Amino acid sequence: MRTTKQILPGVKEIGWVRCEHLVNDIALRGIAMMPVPILTEIHNVPFFDEPTCECVTENDGGNRTDTAKLKFASEDLLPLKEHLAFVVTAIDGNSYIIGARETPFPVVKLTISFGNADGEGAGFIYEITHKAIKSLVPCHK
Repeated sequence: MRTTKQILPGVKEIGWVRCEHLVNDIALRGIAMMPVPILTEIHNVPFFDEPTCECVTENDGGNRTDTAKLKFASEDLLPLKEHLAFVVTAIDGNSYIIGARETPFPVVKLTISFGNADGEGAGFIYEITHKAIKSLVPCHK
């Protein structure tokens, strides 16, 4: 099994979109190295601390699996009852989408942080995981 890891050098912007408003076959477009157009409103998410975004690709025989992970802290509560995809813009200006119109949808883990005396901020800690044949696909906003 061969494994590769892509780590974004830094995150400049994070936004969410409803999966139902995305174009079809994002994973296949990503495999074909076609940037995906985002044709719906992107809801910006304010964040604090340093967000992290990475994608691990595992090739086992003829099977390919990407696991994208995005972790950030925000003071905003996202609409978690809906299927959300996330648009991440790196400091180099390139944007990527985590999620698709079709299943599997990203899994959002929410932790509430009350902060502490050493200066850690209070807010919501989000950890988004998306496992598909292609995740963290380049996109146009």
